[in-house]
Amino acid sequence: MFQPKRYLNAWSRHHRSGGFGIHSPYAYQFVRNVWSQRLPYYAYGGLRQLIGTIRDVTTRQQRRELDLISEPEAKLLFRVTNFFNPTRILQVGAATGVESVAMLEVNSQSRLYLYDPQLEQKALAVRVLQSQLNRVECYDDATVAVNDMLQHAPGPMLALVNMPVDEAMLRRLLNAQCVVVIRNLNRDEVMSRLFAGCCGYMPMGQTYTNNKIAILNPNPKLQREDFLLWL
Repeated sequence: MFQPKRYLNAWSRHHRSGGFGIHSPYAYQFVRNVWSQRLPYYAYGGLRQLIGTIRDVTTRQQRRELDLISEPEAKLLFRVTNFFNPTRILQVGAATGVESVAMLEVNSQSRLYLYDPQLEQKALAVRVLQSQLNRVECYDDATVAVNDMLQHAPGPMLALVNMPVDEAMLRRLLNAQCVVVIRNLNRDEVMSRLFAGCCGYMPMGQTYTNNKIAILNPNPKLQREDFLLWL
């Protein structure tokens, strides 16, 4: 859907992902040590095996319908979670459950607030999450999920958005200084508009994207900047 745009800015995205042209020390460290990090992490083997198992038993069309995350994105999601180390995690859309595993792998004390009104119909995600269910709260109402997450003890928060949701909800999370990750920008124009709307709303903080996945860090101590990168 958005491939021509991605090809046109490919060189600048690749150049920026090496840290070139980034003047913010915070952004430089994030891009170099989180976004573009190539060193192995302990969780990579398990994520690779899980994604490989799902790929072995599904067709390309099924994987698309299930919204199976790619291995590079799953690793990035783990690194982002590892960097911010949230104790509370909101996930919008269960997908295949791989994202949940990637995020929960970071901190054994973290808790996942999973909003998906069709979760009961997603047998694969339920099966993947089986071993983590004691750390997962499931919701069919997004507002209730956000309320429950925000009312718990203070601590770092992260939200992963796999499917369209009300932008007002994301603004509320950004106001609470929750880091937001939005996927499927290149597959769903609604998701792309959601990201653009959040970018326009954030008064401070930084965003990082490769036009497929985006990370919004609303830290009020950071100057407002957007970084277009490669993954």
